[in-house]
Amino acid sequence: MTSLIDNNIDELIRRVRQYGAASELVFAAAYPPRETPNPVGKYMVAVNNTGVRKAQVFIGDTVGTGRRGRLYEASVTLRIYAPRNSGASALLRVSSLLYDALEACDDDGAIAEISLGEVAYENSLRTVYRDLRLKLQWLLSGEGAA
Repeated sequence: MTSLIDNNIDELIRRVRQYGAASELVFAAAYPPRETPNPVGKYMVAVNNTGVRKAQVFIGDTVGTGRRGRLYEASVTLRIYAPRNSGASALLRVSSLLYDALEACDDDGAIAEISLGEVAYENSLRTVYRDLRLKLQWLLSGEGAA
């Protein structure tokens, strides 16, 4: 199921990338196989699936061996890096635009929680960043017997 969850996350990010306000952002994997651009020239968003949890859900008031459906929760962190010559106030605006884009592109209602973290400094890239944290939920199996 983890690969299906990753596919769902990728699909959400694909929709966000096509959204008007977020179309200028550069998206990347959190730990890319190649070097990260240094200095950062554009606003860059590193997408990191930080955890997946499976919870039992009972549909139709059934408890016991006839359990049906499973709810999967994924925690995702989007780390937004600012270009080296921009300030924290511009990063605050861009991260807010990304927040709005995620809410607008949540076609399947997967976003259960969304929060913005504080602005911090990344020593290796010598720029500021801000984390946007998501908790996503999907009911991935149907009402068939487990």
